[in-house]
Amino acid sequence: MLWGLVSAALLIPGILILMEGPWMRITRVHVHADFGMSREEILRQAGITGGISYFLLRPGEVAARLKRNPLIREAQVEKVFPNALRLDLVRRRPLALTIFSREGRDVLAAVDKEGVIFDAGGHLATVDLPVFSGITFQGVPVGSRMPGTLQHLLDDLHRLHLEEPKLFDRISELRVVPRTKGGVDILLFTADYRIPVRIGDRISPELCRWILVVLDILSQQERADQVAEVDFRSGEVVYRMKEGARGR
Repeated sequence: MLWGLVSAALLIPGILILMEGPWMRITRVHVHADFGMSREEILRQAGITGGISYFLLRPGEVAARLKRNPLIREAQVEKVFPNALRLDLVRRRPLALTIFSREGRDVLAAVDKEGVIFDAGGHLATVDLPVFSGITFQGVPVGSRMPGTLQHLLDDLHRLHLEEPKLFDRISELRVVPRTKGGVDILLFTADYRIPVRIGDRISPELCRWILVVLDILSQQERADQVAEVDFRSGEVVYRMKEGARGR
């Protein structure tokens, strides 16, 4: 028993020396990312500095630090024995845009399929995606999420983008209109017609096709400029006329 304790006491320092030796420190980091951030910036955000012990490094903590950056959707961190680390990073992809106010000016922000707002700035002006309007944000919303009431609609838009991209491209703006008793309606604007369409908080390829057919027919009528909006919420097509005009 005593001999075992003595052996352990002699062995532990040797193990510690082995673990902390220069041959067991991270000296190679392989970075694989589908976006253009510099290697140096990625390592800085990961908290990886020279000479980190292979055994003391915790991949989960490194991944969590990387995912604090709203741009990064997935971060996989793997240790490769004896002295290497592999980082696989996947960025968020914009599904739509939204607008917030900064210093009295409207600023575009990018939204992904999960509702995460991950980028903002003038460079998004050239991005051709549907724009969510009518949402009030406190401060700069980058890193936050869209209202939870819109998540089903975002899911629908994502499916539409994958399955019916031509229909998706016809959507120009989605104006969020709160309901008196909770929930939201959407005023949908298309790229081809000026008349807005009122729908609930869901959208489908079938509804998009029906909307485009109705708007196309309406645009050929003389009284089209008297229509304030077309309401599809009840399953029937209801024309709401501008003040002073008559119609259904």
